[in-house]
Order: sequence, then structure tokens, then C-alpha cells
Amino acid sequence: MSNVTSPYVSIIMNCFNGEKFLNEAIDSVYNQSFIDWEIIFFDNASNDNSHEIANSYDDKLRYIRIDQNVCLGKARNLAMKRASGKYIAFLDCDDLYLPFKLEQQVSLMDKNKFVMSYGGAQIIDEYGSLRGNKPAKNFSGSIFKNLLLNYEINMQSVMLLRSYTISENLSFPETFQYGPDYDLFMDIASKQDVGVINDQIVKTRIHSGALTHKKLHCIRDELKSTIDRLVASNPTLAKDYKEEIKLAYGKFEFYQAVYLITSENPLEARKIIKKIINQRWQYLILYILLILNLPKKFILSLLNR
Repeated sequence: MSNVTSPYVSIIMNCFNGEKFLNEAIDSVYNQSFIDWEIIFFDNASNDNSHEIANSYDDKLRYIRIDQNVCLGKARNLAMKRASGKYIAFLDCDDLYLPFKLEQQVSLMDKNKFVMSYGGAQIIDEYGSLRGNKPAKNFSGSIFKNLLLNYEINMQSVMLLRSYTISENLSFPETFQYGPDYDLFMDIASKQDVGVINDQIVKTRIHSGALTHKKLHCIRDELKSTIDRLVASNPTLAKDYKEEIKLAYGKFEFYQAVYLITSENPLEARKIIKKIINQRWQYLILYILLILNLPKKFILSLLNR
């Protein structure tokens, strides 16, 4: 199976000033039980010591640098074009693979001919301490309906069949700031069965410097744009998943309300929640909390935000 010029798995690592956790992230790949891989290390115009750290490893890590920072979707697309493996996996510079991650996914996808798979995640803090577990709750198969109701795909746990992304001309949208991953993976799930590993196979780090914390204003519009696009290209989705799509749109509005709360705009947040208040009991609770005019910090803590 091993082939120096064509490894079985290409792991995309996009990096922008990721020196703080970078050694730990890369080491988690080198510590894999499955050894036929390459790292495509895409340095997105970092100005810290990421370059020196990445280049301290051997030639299983292929270092690529651009001199002008680009959006995450474009960076991932550029990196994917350099991949040569049968499968493509992803790892951000502040996250980690658990030791059997690649072995489990390669086995699952080879055996079942899945074009995509993902698994559960451990949640760690900036010190590496365990803060929780997020097992994948779905089972392998057609899961688009379930993902509309509860999107549980952790980016670091995803593996894709590279030939499928090429034949279907799939890529990450380059205008999205928050949801390029959601767009691509929901596209695949709307058309194909997906492999799911219920156990945790990665560690995702939650910390104040994480990019997602800075993109809250984009969530509603980008996620809605994805579902709008999928329905427009395949009208049967609207018929087959009418109620699930309605609930998904409601959740997108909830995300917008959370953003408005963080932005000190509780009145607008209340107007949004009022429109979807009958969809979930959690929305009713949030509406009551907003009416009571409780402190922002208290409301967000109840929402685990």
C-alpha cells in the first residue's frame, strides 16, 4: 500500500500564525497507527514561527506558502489541488488526531466505498484539558435529514474520497467566512451515503483565539445560502425534507439572535426569536430570558456560548 510518490491519505493543514499548538497538532499525525500519509502544510502568509516549526519535520510534510493571506475556503481549495492521496483529511493547527483516527476511517471507507466519513470529537481547552465529549450520533448511511436537524460534523474528523471531489467538481465556497465546510459537506450528504464513526477520533480545541468566534455575524446568511442552493439544484429535497428544512432555517435564525445578543442588541434578538418561538422549547426559554432583560453574560452562559 505504501508509496512515496502517492500516499494513501493526504492531510490538509491550513495555517495562519498557528505556532502555539502547531507541534502538538503535527505530532498527532506522526503518531498515527496508519502510516501511509502525507501532510500538505499550507502556510497562509503567517508571520510567526509556523514556518520554522513545519520545516523541522521530514519530507512526509510538504510545506507550501503563499505571501498574501486568502480566505479559508480558498486556502483549502489551493491545498487540495496539491493532494495526491486516495483520501483527503483535514487538521487545523490547534486541533489533534487521536492515534487510530486514520486507520479507522480508511478501513471504513475502503470496505463500504463511502465518499465521505466523519467521527466524534473530544473537546479540549487551550491547556489540553478535556472539557467534554461529542460522539457522533448518526449511523452510516443517508443522513442529510438528520444533519438538517442537528449538524454534528466536526471538520477535523472528515475524510473525503479525492476522486469524487474531482469528478463532481466539488470545492469549498471562497466567499464564505464561517461556513465553507458546512456547504461542501451538506452538498455531499444530500447526494451520497456517509460513513460515521460514533467514537471520538479527534480532539477539538476551544480557545479565545479560534477563528469561529470572530465570524458569528456570518452564520445565518451563509448556512441559509447553502440550503437555498441545494434546494434550487435539487427541488425534490424541498419536498422530501420540508419540515426538516423549516426547522433548519429556524435554527439559523436562532444563531442570528445569539449574535445579536453578543452585539448588545437584545431587542432585535427578541424579534427574531419571536418568529420561531413555536419550533423548539429552547427558543421559548430564550424569548422569556430576553423579556426579563437579564444580563448578556448570564444569557450566553445558559446557551453555552
